[in-house]
Amino acid sequence: VYSVNWLKAKARWERWEEELNLVQHEMGWTVGWFRHKMGEWEKRYQEATKLGHQAYAQRQVLLWERFVLNVENSFKDKMIIVF
Repeated sequence: VYSVNWLKAKARWERWEEELNLVQHEMGWTVGWFRHKMGEWEKRYQEATKLGHQAYAQRQVLLWERFVLNVENSFKDKMIIVF
């Protein structure tokens, strides 16, 4: 009976470790995605020919930059960054 409970506990622990590892990687991927989107809007800002398009693109750059800063502060020391 004890060995069965120990094996179940070990399996739960291993699933928990795997889930933690995945979540830490997902945190890094989220930051990377936000940076990618910010870069896309920076490129659109540079390529925009109309002032309205530039203004909109600039607002989007600032929005994604805020997302990056917020998640970096929230995930600090918790995420795994893979390049």
